[in-house]
Amino acid sequence: MPPDRIIPTTCPFCGVGCQIQLNIKDEQILRVTTDFELAPNYGQLCVKGRFGVDFVHHPTRLTTPLIRKDIVPGQPFAKARKAASLAEGYRAASWDEALDLVADQLAAIAQQSGGDAIGAYCCAKATNEDNYIFQKLVRTLLKTNNIDHCARLCHAGSVAGLMRTIGSSAMSNSITEMEHLDTFLVTGSNTTYAHPVIALSLKKAVDNGARLIVIDPRRIELVDFATLWLQQRPGSDVAVFQAMAHVIVSEKLYDVDYIVRHTEDFAAYAASLTPFTPEWAEQVSGVPADKIRQAARLYANAHSAALYWGMGISQSTHGADNASALVNLAMLCGHIGKFGGGLNPLRGQNNVQGCSDMGGLPNVYPGYQPVGDAAVRANFAAAWGVDLSPANGLTAVEMVHAVARGEIRAFYIMGEDPMTSEPHLTHARHSLENLDFMAIQDIFANETALYAHVILPAASFAEKAGTFTNTERRVQRVRPALNPPGLARPDLDILLDLARRLSQRRGIDTRQGWEYAGPAAVWREVGQVAPDFRGITYERIAKVGIQYPCPDEDHPGTLYLFADGVPRGRGKFWPLDFQPPLETPDEVYPFNLSTGRLLYHWHGGTMTRRSALNDIAPQPVVEINPADARRIPCADGDLVRIASRRGEVTARVEVSDRSPVGTIFLPFHYAEAAANLLTLDELDPAAKIPDYKNTAVAISPAETHDWQMILH
Repeated sequence: MPPDRIIPTTCPFCGVGCQIQLNIKDEQILRVTTDFELAPNYGQLCVKGRFGVDFVHHPTRLTTPLIRKDIVPGQPFAKARKAASLAEGYRAASWDEALDLVADQLAAIAQQSGGDAIGAYCCAKATNEDNYIFQKLVRTLLKTNNIDHCARLCHAGSVAGLMRTIGSSAMSNSITEMEHLDTFLVTGSNTTYAHPVIALSLKKAVDNGARLIVIDPRRIELVDFATLWLQQRPGSDVAVFQAMAHVIVSEKLYDVDYIVRHTEDFAAYAASLTPFTPEWAEQVSGVPADKIRQAARLYANAHSAALYWGMGISQSTHGADNASALVNLAMLCGHIGKFGGGLNPLRGQNNVQGCSDMGGLPNVYPGYQPVGDAAVRANFAAAWGVDLSPANGLTAVEMVHAVARGEIRAFYIMGEDPMTSEPHLTHARHSLENLDFMAIQDIFANETALYAHVILPAASFAEKAGTFTNTERRVQRVRPALNPPGLARPDLDILLDLARRLSQRRGIDTRQGWEYAGPAAVWREVGQVAPDFRGITYERIAKVGIQYPCPDEDHPGTLYLFADGVPRGRGKFWPLDFQPPLETPDEVYPFNLSTGRLLYHWHGGTMTRRSALNDIAPQPVVEINPADARRIPCADGDLVRIASRRGEVTARVEVSDRSPVGTIFLPFHYAEAAANLLTLDELDPAAKIPDYKNTAVAISPAETHDWQMILH
């Protein structure tokens, strides 16, 4: 059946940023195709990009503004409480009524308690333009830097480790380099599930002769393609990386020229490695010392070598140390700043890179310019025409704790779902119930939305214009193929409408005001305040995206970073001590829980569980090693209860040797078996990220009625 029209746009799922074509027939997405000539995917699509976008037509889309039925004009609001359903808890409202209510409440709380009594979540699924305007609204009109997003819960450990060692947190190499790799190491990334199109390129590299080292507790699919697999105990990553560095230094395999020209503090770092022998690491990690030596030599002796990692490295209370240990390895061997050689944290969401680039973080303005730097702050104050708060804001998890203490009174959440993504969800729920006001802006009523006072219906990726930035720093166009359902509006329109109301109530006028002639005008302003994006225009990326830094319109974009050195001037070697996970199995909770993704679902499941893909993976399944299954005892398809010190969930069993003995794996896509009811909310001191990979749990057989209660 031929489509009525074909609209090129960017996939809304993972950070690969595949270019897709929405084939529209009778105002429905008929099918998804792709262009074989366009980076970054060159005609490849995963199952989510090909078959998962039908969520845009789901009957539960939000189509009208909603206000809680118990809100009575002129009377104090009740605290945030979960409504039984949208129908029971909310009434339809006009846009004017809903936005006036939101503006009145935010302005009143800012006036009474100061802007820092408000917390804001921007969105890694929204466009760059949406997030730029949102953080500008929060900083200029609410006078707070309390703004964060899900990157805090994904790659904050990577960001902290990279920033303190080299001064940049972006992925340094490109997807197009992958199939030409010489040697590469993948750790903490189930790439074939989380970034399937990237995994295809990495497999092709192996077919072309590249050597692959996998360091992962689970037997992921890439193990079948690896020259070496180091199966470390969960939480022992630093021990393995330090021992590899010990081998490289003791055998003098390091790149003297690179170290002299581009780094500092090598001598102190080299001395600090003395105790971290492969034999010591074998005792800590379970990886044979000889395998550690082989991996170190293979990596160090490569002409060029790339490091790729995912949330298995960053989602840890030692995430910053994990990432710093990887940077140390790359600097030792000079595998930075060259084709096929670099540091590559694989971004999880379609625009998590862009959301961070646009200043969706509590400590930096757009372009990672520090809030605490007086000169930077003065530049932004001049550009925006208002005074700005000099204090770093709170991170996502810190904001939840601040609500519990009564320090934050209101939340404005765009496209995020803390009642799925936050660790220790029972504590998060108690915190949200302490809020005086909460507004949600989203395409669906997620788990958090039912606590809100006001719900604002937004357009999906297929119904608005803007840009996304993928994991390799490529800024790409997003185009509307459909009209939003009902009264839903693009996020940018909602935010600008709210900003005009807040500006009036707060008596604050910004230099440009809040009138923009569409997303392209917003993007032009981004280039004015963040030089890395100055040369990227909508016209230049009409067909294929450009990788920043791109300082002017004659610049072609940057294929790989750090050819002339790292942003901090010299890379800083970072001595490390090994520290075990904060929570380890014991007699009462004898198993370790790790959480992560399935191939057929994505993050909190808000989108994919409303797509045809949910028919393939409709219910939560916990992966248990055969030896552990005999010990519990349980078998494929059985129901088990999984309990930690913080909560419990029920799931069906999949017996599999992918997970090692003593470790179980539970995906985080299912609200009815929310993995984060179990996880610990202690934070990495540098990155402020919790640990989603190391939670002590007990497992016991469950009764069928437990499952029926969860489903209903």
